[in-house]
Amino acid sequence: MEKPNKPKSSLESLLADKKVFTGKEVIQKQKAKEEQLAEFAKAAEFESRNKRARG
Repeated sequence: MEKPNKPKSSLESLLADKKVFTGKEVIQKQKAKEEQLAEFAKAAEFESRNKRARG
């Protein structure tokens, strides 16, 4: 007994479910990640320059 074929998803439904990303979305995610890493590096540098002994 054969299983009935599941209908293929349309591009619109895949985009709505966020299962597929457009090139523009990928670039936005990369830029956001780069900005986050730059901000973290800046914060780490600030913390290392401004360390004070606790006590």
